[in-house]
Amino acid sequence: MTPLRRAALLASAALAAVASLVMATSAFADEPTTDDERAQPFLRFVDFNHPDACAVGGLTGSPVHPGRFTYSGGDNQQYLDVTAVPADLKVTGMVVRAGDVFNVYLADKLGDELPWTGLRAPVLGEGDLPQIGEWFGCGVAVEQPPATTTTTTTTTTTTTTAETTTTTSESTVTESSTPATTTSTEAPSSSAQAVAATTTTVAAVPVAQRSGLAATGFNGAWLLGLGAALVAVGSAVMLVLRRRRA
Repeated sequence: MTPLRRAALLASAALAAVASLVMATSAFADEPTTDDERAQPFLRFVDFNHPDACAVGGLTGSPVHPGRFTYSGGDNQQYLDVTAVPADLKVTGMVVRAGDVFNVYLADKLGDELPWTGLRAPVLGEGDLPQIGEWFGCGVAVEQPPATTTTTTTTTTTTTTAETTTTTSESTVTESSTPATTTSTEAPSSSAQAVAATTTTVAAVPVAQRSGLAATGFNGAWLLGLGAALVAVGSAVMLVLRRRRA
């Protein structure tokens, strides 16, 4: 490297150092101020994703997105009013930024009662109150008490009674010493009816008594002879039949 080039490099480094010193002096000379006694102003770039976003001004915890708050005002406006905070967090403070300056609001300074009104960014020198460019909260998780669960147990007792039905079949045999009487009614046959229809009752003719009775003019002696003859013929027939059988 030539002496001329070396001299040029040294001159450039000196100028850069002087410029940095001037900028630093100007920055410290123009400190941010605020008329809000609840806030502490800072001159340093910090945003929601900054690793030290909740590690300045006494803040603790992790950044809490604005969407978890209930609020009015905020971005592109000069003031922010917070009306509700997440129930599962203990909010340790709020950060309200405009450009490279921001106000830190500790929860102890804001008070326990909501809403928190009039939050704003700091100003530089004698400038006007800037519009809010970004804001967020810082907080730690609150251990929620275990939910109380009321369990109602309904016990249903079912008693089952087994009923056994025994059916006894009894056969009763009735014995009777009296034999059954069967009455059969038969209609008389046609032959019997015919016999009954043709039966003629012949009245006996009285034999004339000769003993002192008056004669009536009827002689029945021939009937007696006829009867005797019939008896004799019947006896002869019976005798013949017996001999044949023998």
